[in-house]
This record gives sequence, structure tokens and C-alpha cells, in this order.
Amino acid sequence: MSRTPMIRSVLTLFTALACTAAAQSGGSYTGSVSGVDLMDVDMMFIGAHPDDDSGVAATFARYILDEGYKGTVITLTGGEGGGNATGRETGRALGLIREEEERRSLSMLGVTSPHFLGLRDFYFTLSAPETEQKWGGPAFVCDVVRLVRLRRPEVLVTMWPGPGTHGQHQMAARAATLAYTHAGDPAYCPDQVAEGVQPFTPLKLYYTAGEADATVGIPTDTVSRTARIRYADLKSVAQFNYRSQGWDANLTLPAKTTPPEQFMLVSARVPVQTPETSLLTGAVQRSATSPTGVRLSVTPEAYEVGQGRATPVTVQVTNTTAQPLTAVQLDLRLPAGWTSTGRPAPRPLASGETASATFQVTPPATAPADRTPLTGTFAALQGTQPVSGQNAAFVRPVPAVVASFAPTFDVAAYQTFARDTGTEWVTGALPTRLPVVVGRTTAVTVNVTNRSAARAEGPLTLELPAGVTVVGSPTYALDAGQSAAVPVQLQVTPAALPPGRQSGLLPVSVTTGAFKATANLYVLPGLTIPRVGTPPVIDGNVADLTGADVSIGPDDLWWRAKPDSPADASARVKLAYDDQYLYVGLTVKDELVACNIAPDDVKAQLRSDAIGITVAPDRTSQDTSTTLQAAAFPCTTAGFQARGFRDADAKQGPMEDTAPGMQVASVKQQGGYSIEFRLPWAAMPSTPKAGDTIGLNVVLYDGDTKDARVGANISQSGLAWASFSWGGKQALPYLWPQVTLSR
Repeated sequence: MSRTPMIRSVLTLFTALACTAAAQSGGSYTGSVSGVDLMDVDMMFIGAHPDDDSGVAATFARYILDEGYKGTVITLTGGEGGGNATGRETGRALGLIREEEERRSLSMLGVTSPHFLGLRDFYFTLSAPETEQKWGGPAFVCDVVRLVRLRRPEVLVTMWPGPGTHGQHQMAARAATLAYTHAGDPAYCPDQVAEGVQPFTPLKLYYTAGEADATVGIPTDTVSRTARIRYADLKSVAQFNYRSQGWDANLTLPAKTTPPEQFMLVSARVPVQTPETSLLTGAVQRSATSPTGVRLSVTPEAYEVGQGRATPVTVQVTNTTAQPLTAVQLDLRLPAGWTSTGRPAPRPLASGETASATFQVTPPATAPADRTPLTGTFAALQGTQPVSGQNAAFVRPVPAVVASFAPTFDVAAYQTFARDTGTEWVTGALPTRLPVVVGRTTAVTVNVTNRSAARAEGPLTLELPAGVTVVGSPTYALDAGQSAAVPVQLQVTPAALPPGRQSGLLPVSVTTGAFKATANLYVLPGLTIPRVGTPPVIDGNVADLTGADVSIGPDDLWWRAKPDSPADASARVKLAYDDQYLYVGLTVKDELVACNIAPDDVKAQLRSDAIGITVAPDRTSQDTSTTLQAAAFPCTTAGFQARGFRDADAKQGPMEDTAPGMQVASVKQQGGYSIEFRLPWAAMPSTPKAGDTIGLNVVLYDGDTKDARVGANISQSGLAWASFSWGGKQALPYLWPQVTLSR
């Protein structure tokens, strides 16, 4: 081919591509395409780590890969704080690997342009405030807002933003919630205006959810027309890329199960179908009755409303379609027995115009104090075509006098966040936590509020599990409009513990009149340990360690599969102290002790057989940055010689570098091993004294993989002295056993 025809062919190709781009942007080709148009997407997921998108993978494949919608993902960190099942890379090197894993996984789902903010991923934490502090304060939220404004997703999806999950997950979800709430407000993150970034208002916000809280489930058992396998299978194949996290070891093709991906609709500014079948309906997909472009919101003045008292609820509709609406009627559907006033007369609504009506809504005096939907509706004509839609908000009717258990600091902070962002109704899925100690009297607080116009007084009635009793007869006496914190003393005996367990999670409630509030009672072990005059020799033989002892067995499970028997995984633990050290000795039963960790690769005890000792010398610790988290592998590939280190606290690494004076030693025994720890008080953030009570937990990690690959993550079971799922055993100091240092 000569040079001239080749040039003509290239020019023809460029012209065709330019025309295609012009058609896609909805205008004629003028030599450039708006950068914002190139950025525009229909939906966005916001998470903290590569692989957090696992909860939306099949859903994204359905909408993006098969249905042609556009989507993206914001990942706040590179996941450097996670483990590495494929090598020894840590820090930023591991983060780069994990980011590439996510790019490859997302590309199989149709997501081609994800974003990584590069925030610091650190050790496992359940603390949102600690996460925010290590991320340099709240400024990162504006980085999320900037991307929301540039990429313009109508639908935002994120994770659960409250306690009970990873602190970084919480903060990613809170950033997403703030972006949904404020990205359309030019006064929020105002410096972005100077960048030419325009405000943008997303239309729907979802949290990934369990089945009990979900409002919509997206099936994964149907076949993707692009991949020609089920969505669950495509998800499994895509997530095989997350090899550094060991996901490839458990994923299969075909997928073992096909559960739907579950989501909770947290807030919407558009009409919503009931029940929902798609995340996009009303936002980028037309609903059955309402055109895309109609905005509809329902806003109560407050989430909690008085029984028998009127409260304002505003219904607002905006017409952003190109055509006017006529005979627009706003209304509010209420539960039986509820009443309202303020229904407006029908009116026309031009394109770009908004109409609103404020209803005075009164629940009956006997309305149950439950989360209750109030459904706002509109009906109109567009031309001669009837159109209509609905959206709901939630309120909770409460009597004049209410009492509830005071929440822990983390629950209280999230409740404040939810109230400030108009998402308070979702906090019903977050029970208040009450830590109490076996064998001791523990003070809890009941908050009582009198909203009436008269003085109120009476008893506080507590419903408690067996083994827990209240000391005395607590009462309240409040003037009109007054609130008070009433201390209540709970006495806990071993009878409160479930069979075979050293800790327990039990329901409790407090009642005033007809109002009942519930909470979760976390029953913790309590122990007084002796002060020894002659320190034990740290040689792995625990016979010379004279101390208080406890047992940990298969029922003390917090992680994955329950051991088959005490011979599979269990331990006897001895505890003692002196002025310089805390001493911990364990006799561990383990039928198969794995020794697959290299001696120069001691980190992340979850990877193999290991023991963790968590110590909070100050019982007011709110996160693990003010604790010592010691751990040891009982053996390595070099033989049966324990290697100790610190993990998931403010100073991680081999014990020689992070805890001078710390010693560990182990001995192989028939059917298991014994191991000893000497932990220096000087290596801890503070030094307790005789008579003080500290938080202290003992955690067992068990991996029963014979001939495991060196460095592989073989975690199978986790036990603990105080064992609560999702991190309480090592990341919430207020849920650790309470150990008193005898005088």
C-alpha cells in the first residue's frame, strides 16, 4: 500500500471514531469532547481496600458489563495493612500489588477506570476516630466529594458506616454518606469551585447489607449474556485475582453458592418502587409510573416523634424533565390510626420548578415505638399521560418518658453522625453494647428523658438473663423537659455464661411505662493474678509459672470453623506478674501444629498456628494504638523455636525491635505444644501498678494444613478467652477480660 492511501485510511478511522464520540456525547463533533462527559458514570462504589468491592461484583457485572451502564469504584487505600499470601512484600509494595489485583478484577466486571486515593492502610482496627486521625483528619472526605462531583454517579453504593466492622470501612462509608448528603452544596468543600468543579447531587444511596436489613437483593444465579456464565461464577473468577489475600484458595468455578447481593436503600431523592428490583430505577432507569427526571423526597423534622403529638413532614417534588407537569398532587400515606393535615391543592409544575407541602403528622398515643415508614406520593399528568411515584422516610414514635442504656463511645459517635446526615433510621440495626464482668458488680448507665409538660417519676424495670441481677431498685424522678443519667449496678455470676464458654453475648432491656429499650450485654471474664517473687524461666516449660489459670476451648470460637474437639484446638493459660513483666504461659492442645512461617517473616499471626496476647494497661483505651498486641508463632520452618513480634498496635514488628525485653519460648509436646511469654511493662504505653485492673485477652490461631506452603495463610479456626466475632477479641479493648494485679 502506498503512503497516501494509508494516510487516508487512518484519517477515515479517526473521523469514524470522532463521529462515534460525538454521538455518544449527544452533540455534533467540534474538535473536543467535554472532560466531564468522559468522566460521567451512572453508579459508584466507595470502599476502603482493594477487594472491598466483593459485595457489589455481580451487581456491577449485571449493570455495566451486560446492560451498558457506566460505573466506577473509589478505593481509599492500597490495602497495605493486609496480609500477603503470595510473597513477602509489605507497605507500599504490597499496596501496588493489591491495586493491580483490583484493577484486573474490576475489568472483568466492566469497570475500566477505578480510583485509588492512596490513604494509609494500617493495622486492623475497629475504630473510626483512629482511622480518621491516621488519615490526617477529615480532609480526605473532600477528595471523595471531588470524585463524586467529577464522575457524577446518580447511584452511590458503600459499606456499613457504623461500629461492628473495620474502622477504615466505617470511614469510607461515612465519606460516601457525606458525599451523598453534601456534594450538591457549593458551600461544602468550597475550594473545589476554584478548580472548576461543579456541585453534583447523587440521587440514591445504598449500603451493602445482610439479609435482615436489606431492602433489595440482586440475583447472582442467572447467566451473564456477555460472560455466558452465572453472575456468581463471574464474580468467583474475577475475585480469583485477589491472590495476595488468599482468596484464590477458596474460590471455585462453578461457584459453590449463588446468594443474592443484598443492599439497604438508605436515602433516595427520586420515586422508589416497592419492592425494589434494581438499584438504578428512578435514578437512571425509568420506573413503571414515573419518568426519569422527577425528584421526590420525604423529610420529617426529626426521626423520633412524640406519640399523640403533631410533627411536620415535608414532601417535595421537582420536575427536571423537559416537559411540564400538570395537576400535580402531593400526598402522604400513613399507617392506620395516624392522621395528618396540610394536603395542598393540585398545581402545575414547569420544567425546572419545585413544589413542596408540609404535613402535620400525628401518630396515635398508642403507636408502637418502632421504625415506621411515612410514604410521600405525587400524581400528575405529563401531556395526557398519567404519572406518579412514591418515596418513604422513617420515624419512630416515642412516649413522653423514655429510658435507654447509654451507649459506648463508638456507638454514640456513630449515632451522632447518622443524625447529622439524616440517616438516623438505620441505627436501629446497631444495638447498644454493655460490657460487664463475671464475679463483679459493674455500673451501667440508663439515660432517661421526660418530654412531657409535667414531672415524671417511677421505677426502671430491667429484664436480665439468668446469672445477672440488679443491685437495689433504680428509679427516676424528672421535672418537665429534664433528662438524667441514672446509674445501675449489675451483679454478674458464672451462671450467665453459655455452656463451655468463658464469655457471652446476651440480651437485656429496660422499661419505663410501656417503652422498652434493648441492648447487648457482653459478659467478660474477670480474674485476679498473683504477683510472683521469683520470676519463671522463659524456656517453654510452664511448670515453674505459678499463676492464676483459665481454660479456652472449642466453644470459645470467634473465627471461622469450630475445632472438632479440645484435642484439635484448646489451651490452659497461666497468668502472673511482677514489677517488670507480665508472664503468660499456655499449654496448647493441637493435633497438627503447622510450622510454615519462615523465621525472618514473623508477622500477621492470623496466617498460621499462633498465640496472641493483647494488653490494655489503661482500661480507658479506645483503640489498639494505646495497647500492646504481642504474638508468637510456636515454630517456624527452622524448627520448634518460638518467634515473637508485635502486630496491630502502634509499634509493629519483631519483638527485638519493638518490645526490648520481651521473651518467648516454646516446647513441642505430645498432641500440641507449650509456650511462654515475658512481656515488659516498659514496652507498653503505660505501666500499671499493683491493685490496678487492666484489659487482657489471650487469642489462639489454628491452621490444620499439613505440609502447608511456606508463608501461606492457612487460618482455619480462632479461639479466645473473651471471644466475640468481628474483631472484639483483639481490636476493642473494652471487650477484653478484666485482669486485676493483686497487691
